[in-house]
Amino acid sequence: MTAVIYETAAPLRVGAYANDDVTASRVDLGLRRFLASDAVTNDLYDDLETVLGQDAVRLSPEDIAAIADRLRKVTPTLEYVVERLLKPYPAQMDAAMALSSEMPGQQGVHGHLVRFASTILTVLDLMGEIAELREDDTS
Repeated sequence: MTAVIYETAAPLRVGAYANDDVTASRVDLGLRRFLASDAVTNDLYDDLETVLGQDAVRLSPEDIAAIADRLRKVTPTLEYVVERLLKPYPAQMDAAMALSSEMPGQQGVHGHLVRFASTILTVLDLMGEIAELREDDTS
């Protein structure tokens, strides 16, 4: 049998806390961003910039395959996040899932990658500030 002294068994004192709407909104946004952080990373934005950016150049077949593979891997995680955070569920997410399962022929791989990246970017836009990366986010 173990003896417990009163100080360890006594309830902990609760410090000051806030229960206003501003604090609740900040906590809610923080929790949503935390949930989204598995899918929405700097690497994802880098890939989207490579494909859709103003300085985008014609990518090599190896680059296209590597970026498409990374986008295919992040899409199920993004869907998991979107179905929990966005109401109503956006049709663009269904389009992204459909594009992730397509394997176009050699002639259409670049166009497919642009459509795929554009659809993912649209989903991120729908997520709004939840999908925004802060300066201190690292991935």
